[in-house]
Amino acid sequence: MRGTEQSWRSDNLGREDHEVRSAIRFAVVASIAGVALLIIAALWASTCNGPAADVDTVACGATQRTLLGLLAPAILFGSAVWAFVRTYLVWRAEGTWWGWQGAGWFLMMVMLLTLTMGFPPIAGPGLVS
Repeated sequence: MRGTEQSWRSDNLGREDHEVRSAIRFAVVASIAGVALLIIAALWASTCNGPAADVDTVACGATQRTLLGLLAPAILFGSAVWAFVRTYLVWRAEGTWWGWQGAGWFLMMVMLLTLTMGFPPIAGPGLVS
């Protein structure tokens, strides 16, 4: 059993570590990509109002709008899962794992926000029918 002094040293608290920087960089890039995809999907879905919605079923159908709404949360969920996998891999290598775990939970939170706030307006009538 490890003592508190030994477990404190293994977490590398207070020291610079490339794993923490990598985790922060990954979380920032993945969240920017997810939010950018959400904005693109919202702009695309905004063109489906009016007479274009009846004519352009390839871009404005219920299935397409639902998939557009789920694209950003799916990217963020996949990124969060990868961050948790990376947490396990770094922990097994006895590295600084907590940065990756924090990145995973941050990405999971952003995924839930985009799913609950962005998906219903983008999917629109596709949710009802």
